[in-house]
Amino acid sequence: MESIMFRIMNMAELNRLEEENELLEDSQEKAVRAELIEQVMERIMDYDCHIHDYAYKQTVQAIIDRGVLLEPVERADIISMWDKQFDGLVSVAMKQAVEHYSSQFRWHLFSFELLPAMQGDDARQSFNSINKSELFLFFEYADECYRVKNANLLTAEDVETLSKFSSMNNADMYFYDPLKKWTYIKPHEDYCGPYFFKVD
Repeated sequence: MESIMFRIMNMAELNRLEEENELLEDSQEKAVRAELIEQVMERIMDYDCHIHDYAYKQTVQAIIDRGVLLEPVERADIISMWDKQFDGLVSVAMKQAVEHYSSQFRWHLFSFELLPAMQGDDARQSFNSINKSELFLFFEYADECYRVKNANLLTAEDVETLSKFSSMNNADMYFYDPLKKWTYIKPHEDYCGPYFFKVD
């Protein structure tokens, strides 16, 4: 979803206002105007966040209404299993040998091609076609983690919609089946992924 801020505001005009404000000799007036501009920006960003949050919740509810069940589970255990199953396949030496590799995001294993994941439409197709009655969903930075039941009702298109409206905490989504040893990842970066990887 396009940022509401960019729809409401003309950023070039805002920059011009800020430049004009800097030219004021009256420092008290300069401070008042700068504070007012900041307040306007904060309110617009609040509105933007509210609209995205509402759309995200509506999308989640539509998925639940279709029959997908989300059951909260302990995140640490799922993360630990994911790391052992996928990150454990790549040695520290291999990671250090890749220029600019960062472990900041788990999906960097795939974006830096340390593991041979399917990408883009191939990954989406694999996610849609694999038998996935139950799996786990976790996020890179959010504390939530869910056991997803009736997961066959969940599609890559649902994931794309969720991603479009997600907050930064929920922006990196990891779907994971520890028994069948596969993961589907939708990173926050639109030009990366999604990725699908299955351990042979």
